[in-house]
Amino acid sequence: MASLGDFCKRERGGDLIPITPPLPPQTYQQSVEVPGAVFLSTTPNPTRHQWSKHNYWRHIHSPLYTAMNGICCYSASFTPRRQGKGPDHTSVDHFVPKTVDSKLAYDWNNFRLCRAKLNNRKDNFQDVLDPYVISNGWFRINFATFSLEPDSNLKAADANAVVQTINRLGLNSDDQYVNERARAVYAYVENRLSMSELRRFYPFLASEIAAQKFDLNFLGQFRKTLQNPQVRAALQSQGLL
Repeated sequence: MASLGDFCKRERGGDLIPITPPLPPQTYQQSVEVPGAVFLSTTPNPTRHQWSKHNYWRHIHSPLYTAMNGICCYSASFTPRRQGKGPDHTSVDHFVPKTVDSKLAYDWNNFRLCRAKLNNRKDNFQDVLDPYVISNGWFRINFATFSLEPDSNLKAADANAVVQTINRLGLNSDDQYVNERARAVYAYVENRLSMSELRRFYPFLASEIAAQKFDLNFLGQFRKTLQNPQVRAALQSQGLL
């Protein structure tokens, strides 16, 4: 199993980033797989209420969080394990929804660590790309707008899948995610966030800064722009600096 240090250091190419699935914890079989199989043997098509009474995957949330170093699979950024009662903490997503294939409800390979808000948006839809199987370089960031877009060299079908994923999860339409990327980039530009910290907390941004040769192509202009008092004031008012 690759270490989490290796996970964060490897260059990746998108907001969804290729992830090596971690091994299940020692408690998985006893606390999740076995009781789940017993439940499904008597209730093969559970109702929402029945699922909620048998959500054994909750027992592996913390081990999965540790294995993924707190990185959400879909935003590719660090997320608190628990942050009040809001949607900005992590949850366990069933990549193949339980309602689509109940047999995978307790399958370790079907679990993805992700932000609760993104889990809710994904819901039972199946048009989100799987970070366990995508390739490097599918997703790109536009450093002028901090929005995401498919790589220009992708085949049409793959590019459409990237766009569908971005739209389903609201990765461009939700200012929370656009602003999060902007704040991280501005912090890097002003040396408030090192490359090692970017790799730790924002592995996608770190990979894009490397892939697009940000220091050579963008850094100087960013720093010049941030020297403008009016620009700084506007960005500060938006909470981006």
